[in-house]
Amino acid sequence: MPTQRVTIRTARQADDVGPGSTALELHPIPSRRSLVVKVVPPRAPAAQIEHVPCDIVLVLDVSTSMEDDAPVPGEAEETGLTVLDLTKHAALTIIETLNEKDRLGIVSFATNSTIVQTLTHMDISNKEEARRKIKALDPNGSTNLWHGIRDGIQAFEQSSENGNIRAMMVLTDGMPNHMCVSPLLLWAHREHSSNSVDRCPQQGYIPKLKTLSRLPATIHTFGFGYGLRSGLLKSLAEYGHGNYAFIPDAGMIGTVFVHAVANLQATFATAATLTLTYPKYMEIHEVGAQTVVKQLPEEVGTQSSRQMALQIPLGSLQFGQSRDVFLRITESPGENDTKAASCHALVVSATLSYRPANIYGQNMVGTPVVIAARANVFEASSMPDAEIAYHESRAEICSFLPSIFPLGPDFEHRPNLGKHETYKKQLGSLISEIPAKDFADEKNMSLMQDLIGPEPQGQISMAINDIKFLQKWGIHYLPSYYNAHSRQICNSFKDPGPLRYGADSRLFIECRDRLNSAFDNLPPPEPTSNRRYGGHSDSWGNSAPVKMSRYRNASGVCFAGSAPVELGSGRMVHIRRLRRGMKVRTPTGTRKVAMVLKTAVQGETLCRVGSLLVTPWHPISADGKAWGFPAFLADGTVGYTGSVYSVMLQRDGNPRSHALRVAGTWGVTLGHGLTAGNETRSHYFFGDYNRVGKSLVQLGVGELGVVEGRGVDRDASGLVCGFRRAEQPRRLSIEHSGIPPRSIVTHTTQCIGIESA
Repeated sequence: MPTQRVTIRTARQADDVGPGSTALELHPIPSRRSLVVKVVPPRAPAAQIEHVPCDIVLVLDVSTSMEDDAPVPGEAEETGLTVLDLTKHAALTIIETLNEKDRLGIVSFATNSTIVQTLTHMDISNKEEARRKIKALDPNGSTNLWHGIRDGIQAFEQSSENGNIRAMMVLTDGMPNHMCVSPLLLWAHREHSSNSVDRCPQQGYIPKLKTLSRLPATIHTFGFGYGLRSGLLKSLAEYGHGNYAFIPDAGMIGTVFVHAVANLQATFATAATLTLTYPKYMEIHEVGAQTVVKQLPEEVGTQSSRQMALQIPLGSLQFGQSRDVFLRITESPGENDTKAASCHALVVSATLSYRPANIYGQNMVGTPVVIAARANVFEASSMPDAEIAYHESRAEICSFLPSIFPLGPDFEHRPNLGKHETYKKQLGSLISEIPAKDFADEKNMSLMQDLIGPEPQGQISMAINDIKFLQKWGIHYLPSYYNAHSRQICNSFKDPGPLRYGADSRLFIECRDRLNSAFDNLPPPEPTSNRRYGGHSDSWGNSAPVKMSRYRNASGVCFAGSAPVELGSGRMVHIRRLRRGMKVRTPTGTRKVAMVLKTAVQGETLCRVGSLLVTPWHPISADGKAWGFPAFLADGTVGYTGSVYSVMLQRDGNPRSHALRVAGTWGVTLGHGLTAGNETRSHYFFGDYNRVGKSLVQLGVGELGVVEGRGVDRDASGLVCGFRRAEQPRRLSIEHSGIPPRSIVTHTTQCIGIESA
């Protein structure tokens, strides 16, 4: 196939990336003996598209363990939904957003695997058939992961390549356990058994995959729960140039699948490879851990002009998200000093090759593109210090974390928990030396929040410093976190660091919003428990069907008092410090605070969403457009005793104006104007500006606009109808206001724009 070659750029930096083009930038940092290589795809396609066409094969674990209940985070009430129910709902969500240019295949695996559906164009009739097949999946048997992957590959090989983005998405909730033999028993098995039954590959999954022809698609792995062989899932994703994501509980299934598919649908190019060539008397290495696909430098060129070449596979590139490679530069020991002193010879050349995505569905494979750039490593870049610190810090984190799960001789990552004390010391050194600690911009701060932020932030320290946490969830979470940073993708709403990725990609955000909306608005699945017992079991026979509307009967919508809120000036303050008249940032600009509701709680269940502690049913959003409940987005729950806070802003007819920026997330405020419909924020009481305002005023408003409450009141039908008065409510200071007592309520309602009854 012919290759499209772009003229070499001698300049280090491209100031503007035009539609359809990619910039390759080299940024030498002599003071750090380093080099940053930036690959900058265009921010958006040249023409408006709904999404980049994709060929997706879902490889779904349907073993017996997938029957386990999937309780809603933050709720004691059981729903009857299982892990498989929610997995199928996520699969139906994916189908909902596909069109006739996309193709979908389905593979299920348990004791054996089955190609349920070959790659099929998702027109209206085929989508309906795919839905039927997904809904018909039933759990049984053990976990034969190898068969699932094998048949996933076969599903691609049975269909011709058409230029679509090709991805295999593998979800499992456990370790492969069908006919798996321990490596220590392989010799004995070979000596004493002549059976040739299929089993886990004896030489290991990656060596077995290497014996096959070129993989027909990227491989993305998803591990649910804590009984995982996460090192294997990480290795499979590395070899398949895909992503590994950890799903700790049922509340994360939706957000992880949504982000994974949104990244696929926002793909600019695939098979991207960066090649650096440089003089033999230089040594260049990428700061980062050993991976399944990491390569060593090789000598290239003629006998009289030998150079070194380092090839770095990048995989897929997304619209609006750069890929940044941080490298260290040293001189080879024992080389002639005069060579090293020749500055004009210290030139690094970079070549980027990639295959553009079939963006407009032309049913053709894109022509490979090659672009190049070069730079003298002694000529300092103009890259800002904060950005240099961010790239170096991210690289150092990506170098440290995989040391906890090193690569074995069979190319599988395995945790080495015997070195726990060493990891703790290394983490302490990383935190004390990391460049990000000296900068206060959002990107560097996001890394520090993940490293040492106050709980619920600081997940890295939490996972490593406590051996119990490391054993239970750290060994699964840390590889997933590493993957997000190494591939620079946003993989959930969970962690502040990865949330920085994709923020400038309009297409990614639009795809994520569309998927979020589909996940929230599709009819909820029928609980497996009802089907299992014919709808007449003792546990579920009398239960009402699970309805999304029940999620709007929350006892309150509040944030923990320490949640940081962004003011109109950009300054951050704890939400408990908000007062009437203070200006806060909203999705449509700045607005003044009208009132703040403070509610004392004891043992309240709050959800952790990134660095935010919030009640389970307080609608939040990453972009101020698509809204979801923390109960489905949280990475965990905590018991909380203290005060929680809700905010009411000045009246505005635009519902988008009734939200504030809290801990890097948009949180809805009271009286937003949406009182009916299926939109996540809609609530007949919390959305009614007049009713909320009057209820707050009747509790008594303090001189700074703070109202103290004690929960909510409900009407005879059990629906929220007002706020409950605290035992000793704070009153408006009459002396301060100069208003006669009989006019207090009238005056306050007029000040904040509440209409009289």
